Amino acid sequence: MKKAFTMLELIFVIVVIGVLLAIIVPSTRTNPVQEATVDLASQIRYTQHLAMIDDKYNAADNTWFINRWQIVFSGVNNRFYTIQSDNGTTFAKDPQDRTNINNVELKGNVSLAFGGGCNGQTIISFDHLGRPMIGSLAATTSPYTAAGTAGELLSADCTITVSSGAESAILTITPETGYVSVVYN
Repeated sequence: MKKAFTMLELIFVIVVIGVLLAIIVPSTRTNPVQEATVDLASQIRYTQHLAMIDDKYNAADNTWFINRWQIVFSGVNNRFYTIQSDNGTTFAKDPQDRTNINNVELKGNVSLAFGGGCNGQTIISFDHLGRPMIGSLAATTSPYTAAGTAGELLSADCTITVSSGAESAILTITPETGYVSVVYN
């Protein structure tokens, strides 16, 4: 007697494969808010890392503190970012392809809104201990004394809301440690 699959067995296998694909394929689609938030958190952490390994202190330069590493957001809905130091003349290199991180667009069609301790600010800097500061360093007159809201140490949680349509996520940077956490809504 010849052994073979019956038509019923073949149809059953095809149905099972179809059900598995229906479950697996939707979970492989990317979420633009999650993708942009993960990218943003990693870029903020990278900026903090650069600040901690590249201490900008120079006893011969009275304005050494304006050269600290910072991430600057710009463009429509703050969707573009630059990681820079030396008052905007040195750019961080992307570890993967060694290109400058200068005016890079966040992934997905998202917008950023700054609140909490960095309300209205679009520049986040870090000192050699990894502590976050807000505002432009170009206007500062001493390492930790703020000129208005420029260059002062972060004193309250900085929240960055990443949104696209009805979806959003809140990225929080804590004062003193610069710890970055994410909550998806």
